Amino acid sequence: MRPSSLLVAALAAGLVACGGGPGSSTADPIRLAPFACGNFATAIHEIQGRGKASPRLGHVVDVEGVVTGNFQEGLGGFFIEAPAAARDADPATSEGLFVLLPERRDEVRTGRLLRIRASVTEAGDAEGGRGLTALHAISEIAVCGDGELPDPVVVDAPPADWERFEGMRIAMPGPVTLTGNAELLRFGRIDVSLAGRLFQPSEVARPGAPARAVAEANARARITLDDNLEIEHPRRIWWIEPMPSARSPWRVGSELEGVAGIVDQRLGGYRVQLTDRPAAVRQAERPASPPDVGGDLRVASFNVENFFNGNGRGGDFPTPRGADSVRSFRQQRDKIVATLIGLRADVVALQEIENDGWDEHSAIADLVGALNRALGRDGDYRFVRSATELLGKDQIKVGLIYRERRMRLLGEAASYEQGAFVDRNRVPLAATFEPVDGGRPFTVVSNHFKSKGGCEEASGGDRDQGDFQGCWNDTRRQAARELMEWLATDPTGSGSDQVLILGDFNAHGLEDPVRLMVDRGFRDLIRQHAGDGPYSYVWRGESGRLDHALASASLAARVTGAAEWHINADELEVFGWANDRVPDRVRRLSDSGAIRSSDHDPLLVGLRLE
Repeated sequence: MRPSSLLVAALAAGLVACGGGPGSSTADPIRLAPFACGNFATAIHEIQGRGKASPRLGHVVDVEGVVTGNFQEGLGGFFIEAPAAARDADPATSEGLFVLLPERRDEVRTGRLLRIRASVTEAGDAEGGRGLTALHAISEIAVCGDGELPDPVVVDAPPADWERFEGMRIAMPGPVTLTGNAELLRFGRIDVSLAGRLFQPSEVARPGAPARAVAEANARARITLDDNLEIEHPRRIWWIEPMPSARSPWRVGSELEGVAGIVDQRLGGYRVQLTDRPAAVRQAERPASPPDVGGDLRVASFNVENFFNGNGRGGDFPTPRGADSVRSFRQQRDKIVATLIGLRADVVALQEIENDGWDEHSAIADLVGALNRALGRDGDYRFVRSATELLGKDQIKVGLIYRERRMRLLGEAASYEQGAFVDRNRVPLAATFEPVDGGRPFTVVSNHFKSKGGCEEASGGDRDQGDFQGCWNDTRRQAARELMEWLATDPTGSGSDQVLILGDFNAHGLEDPVRLMVDRGFRDLIRQHAGDGPYSYVWRGESGRLDHALASASLAARVTGAAEWHINADELEVFGWANDRVPDRVRRLSDSGAIRSSDHDPLLVGLRLE
């Protein structure tokens, strides 16, 4: 049997503990009775203690417990729980333990009462010695008869902490909400919540202490459901029936009932090693069309997730940031086109387009050409050019496209490649449009601020300050400040005070860059019109808005609605186009429709300008 990564890590951790290293207990050594069933044994709750790490770390103990989960094949060990007579009345001390085995033992069977002599360790990636409390370095195991499986602890609300259940059977009657699905088909696990959809702390609370309180509440509400295996891309996921498909997409927001398993701790968090399939699953519905935003004009924003078209002639794949093959690129293009057709927008701000100029082989020309071909006679989209061949120095750029029969481009577009936009933040592009059928002109600005990635390069105020705004916040904040100053100069020379700022700010709704623009008088249209819980992106089981629509006060008065179209963020990644590196059976889940055309949801704004 291949030893689990947890077993390997535990052996190393246990050697340190036995040598009196950091985290070793200062309690008196335990005196061992002769190894025989029924003799004195250390209580499991005493080994677990009330804290994150065992007070008996590094000690050799005799333990008696009932096998509740035999995961030797998948996890390199098994779980035991104390018999009823050996438990205490303290709800903060767990009555379960994991037992690590370097090789398979046939006497380990679910329901058996075992006596084990072994050393206590904190297994796995134990930060500060606080991992999964477990037994390892087993010297003896004896079968003491058949035990009675303990009743699971019923967990129907977020607990004070999950540590108190570590190693124990639990039942979550539900419903529990699927809040993160990024690892479902790759590793057979999902994140669920006992408090509904979970949101990024800085989306719903101010950075700092308020956001920290949300993060702590999220941690209490969330847990991972796992399949007991350490296999990548398993052919089947035993606890799911049927497997994910268009009819059963396992979107974020789906609900599960009757979840049962054993609380485990590994890979930096708590999880439930499932022992049965959930009793019921209610799949969250896919939206068939965008929300109705009203108005006589529609403006959209869409991060198209690294749209690179190679050399524009079917070659130069894989691309630096986009598709690995021409097959994937064509599927990506088809999915984006389907999304744009569904949005029916008169102006669209785009982000993450390849920064390769404006000629007929450029990525933006390729996309607009494909869109117009798909629309046939209605294909009248045009793209806005900047005065320069490249829009900044980054590999990706922003873009603007519009319907020529509906909108008239006034003058020249403007871009700003100074200060905060020389590096990291992408150069913004602004253009002023006038409705062909009449109405006041308005300016649309497409933006893409620095992401929260690459923290190892950040310094000074750009380092992660621990306030839940991530790294590079200073760079994004400066971009917002300079964007406001630039727009105040009327860069397109339109004379219009009607301005719509769109794009991917890589900042959630209550972070500094967004609040700075709101403080300057711009209105957060999605928060104002979309109701509670708006989001455009899901990351590590938490939803939030990276994509925003902000309007000047004069334009905000003419907004009839604003909303996201949730066709991407909630979906399994395998429904998308970036799937060259997955097995064929997984790749076949994807099609050419709009679902999972990007990792961001597009947003839509309705305007009445007449």
